[in-house]
This record gives sequence, C-alpha cells and structure tokens, in this order.
Amino acid sequence: MTASNQPITVHSFSTAADNGYRALADLATAAEGTDYRVVGGHMVQLLLCVYPTEQAAVRGTSDADGGIPEPVAAGMKLHEVLLSKDYTPTSGAHYVRGEDDDAVEIDLLVPLQAAGSRQQELGGRTFDAIPGLGLALASDPLMLDVTAQLSDGDVLQFTVPIPNLEVAVVMKALATTTRSAPKDVYDLCTLFEIRHEHREALGAWRLSDPEAVSKGTRKTAARVLHGLVIQGQRNQLSTFESPTNPARFAQLIRTHVAQPPAR
Repeated sequence: MTASNQPITVHSFSTAADNGYRALADLATAAEGTDYRVVGGHMVQLLLCVYPTEQAAVRGTSDADGGIPEPVAAGMKLHEVLLSKDYTPTSGAHYVRGEDDDAVEIDLLVPLQAAGSRQQELGGRTFDAIPGLGLALASDPLMLDVTAQLSDGDVLQFTVPIPNLEVAVVMKALATTTRSAPKDVYDLCTLFEIRHEHREALGAWRLSDPEAVSKGTRKTAARVLHGLVIQGQRNQLSTFESPTNPARFAQLIRTHVAQPPAR
C-alpha cells in the first residue's frame, strides 16, 4: 500500500462473486505497471465501497473488465501474462481459466473512437471498444488497495485503478447507447445515489457545469441522462431491482447533471 492509495475491504457471499474477485486479482497482477482501468460491474462495486451509501445496493458480477489503451492492446505482454496464468483466449480478448462453476473470466476492452467500429483488430486479436473509456484513461484514477474476503474463506489482496465517480457515470450512461442491459441503469442509480450522499466530500463534478456539458463526451452523456428523465416522464423508465425508483432516479439526474444544448 502506498500513501496515496485507499484501502478497502470487500466481502463475497457467492461462488460467482468469488470468481469475479479472483479474476480481478489476476487482472491486477497481469496489468501491473500498465495504464489501465477496472471498469464494468467491479468499478461500481468498488466505488460503493469507497463511498458507502445507504440508498444504494451492491450488484454482483462474476467476471472482470479491464479497459486498456490501444497500444497496450496491440502489444503481447498482457496477453502473454494471462496465458502464463492458465487463461485461454476463447474469443477475441475474452480470457477464461477453469470450467463451469469454477470458471474465472477476464475481458479486455479498448476505447471506442469517434465514428469507429465497436470491434477493433489490434495485435491480431479482436477487442470490444466501449464509449467513455478514452475519458477514463485520460483522467487520474482512484488507486485502491483491496482486501477481498471470499465466501470460501480465501482472502485476496491486490491494487487496482478505477475511474472517478463522474467518469464512471459518463461511461455507464454511454453504455446504454450501445446495448440494452438493465444492469447499466441499475448501476447508474447506484452512482447517482453515491453522488447525492457524498456530494460535499467528492472532488470536481463537471457534469453540473453547463459549459462542461456543452461539448465532447460529457455533452453526449448528459443528453443520454436527460433522455432517461424524459423516459421517466412517459412512464417508460425502469430501474429494475434497484432500491432507487424511477421518479427518484430522474430527480437525481436533474439535480446533478446540467441540461445540455439541444444541438
């Protein structure tokens, strides 16, 4: 642990979650010294550990997602380290160790470029490209020293970089434009509950600045988020099993995200 890293302890209560944390620990070891970010479900889980929030609930995840720059993806170092840890690339940049209930899975992802393809061929492998990852890689991460207490009694310790809360919101908002997954709205509910409860303690939050949401990635994310508000007004928005109901979710967006320009 370094002075700038934040120590957190997470608890797993299922085999699936155990596998997710094992994958995360392997990713942390394999990518040590590499510019990357933990994204996806673990990103939200870990932010909730950093900022405990009464109104939010943890959503479990059974795999680990690592966002990496294109030059890292084009290289072979990370690929070779995962192979040395008994991972098998099953399709593109999806890696699996073990089978059935013991399968541990890692996905490596790259930034989606403007007007680019959602799949990119780099270093002879196909990577899924996701929106918002470029902003995450360009922003300082939160460095976490994680102690994971698994349901089978094992304890894992590892250090990972995750995007800050605002960037996580941007990424999850943009994810809704490329897929229809209930988990993305659920995670957005969690992230906005964190923002609302910890707004005094959090650092810069540019999504509430009209100038910041007038251009670039934040503008796109703000449009998506206010589009969700409109869905709520039409009774077309579901927050699925989140403790945050659609009306509260819409209000949180209006409170913490400035209205972007129409064009």
